[in-house]
Amino acid sequence: MTMTHGNQPTSRDPGPKRRSLLQRLRRRAWYGLLAAATRAAETLPEPVVRAVFFGLADLLWWRRTPGVGQLERNLARVVGPDADLRTLTRDALRSYARYWVEFFRLPKLGRRIDDGMDVEGFEHIEAAAQAGRGVILALPHLGNWDHAGAWLARHGYPFTTVAERLRPDRLFRRFVAVRQRLGMEVLGLDGDRSTFTTLVRRLRAGGVVCLVADRDLAGDGVPVKFFGEETTLPPGPAALAVTTGAALLPVELWFTRRGENGRRIDGWGARVLPPLDVPPPAPDTDRAERIATLTQQLADAFAAAIAAHPQDWHMMQPLWTADREPRR
Repeated sequence: MTMTHGNQPTSRDPGPKRRSLLQRLRRRAWYGLLAAATRAAETLPEPVVRAVFFGLADLLWWRRTPGVGQLERNLARVVGPDADLRTLTRDALRSYARYWVEFFRLPKLGRRIDDGMDVEGFEHIEAAAQAGRGVILALPHLGNWDHAGAWLARHGYPFTTVAERLRPDRLFRRFVAVRQRLGMEVLGLDGDRSTFTTLVRRLRAGGVVCLVADRDLAGDGVPVKFFGEETTLPPGPAALAVTTGAALLPVELWFTRRGENGRRIDGWGARVLPPLDVPPPAPDTDRAERIATLTQQLADAFAAAIAAHPQDWHMMQPLWTADREPRR
């Protein structure tokens, strides 16, 4: 047994200073890896980049890292425990690798962003915009949301989005710079009201807001049933719709893969669903209840989209309440 006195670290505890140093070193290594990946993706032939990224995905799958194990547990909620989860997890990791290959190359594609993009339900965006309402597009981590965003901006709908603040800060700035070049305004998730206030202003001016909203980053989420199990989802999309009257449209994304003349041709699918029914104000219904009802509608739409394309769902973090609670 190792004894401690006060805040003195045990022999198993590296201590706060060493932990902080290790965290900084990991962040620098992660930044260096992504910077190298960016340069490689922008300069090397795409088949080479794809082979490297897919090889890394297969290596992670083979090693069954903690993130891979969590992805497998998440997918088990979607397809059931009796499915071939190992194969599905490998396919999902390759899908995620494809996302990164495409993300780093997006700014160089220009008009080629339109090639292979099949969009259904775009009229729902146009109708809401023409009616003078703001538009909220809410989606899970499916397919390539950055490619879909670049396509949307190219078709006359630049938008505002929110991104998790990464560390080191230069890593966050690098991602923001890529998205800004594609026509997106990116706000950092700072945990205060300023981001929400900015989004409200954009919507009241008739703008478009896009939110990837299947993970409760801030920890203040709305309880929902998701694939029959309790979790929380961020309140942002529903709160914005209730506050501004903007149309809240769920979006489903996926990758397409087909062969033609002996070549593999990659494409993208997108489906914009009709606006969700925003509960009207009522004497016996307060704002929180309206947001909760709308968030559950969104959870149901997300679940249907993920169930249709589980191999393209990139969720390697604990999502359900049972996974986030400490194990006893």
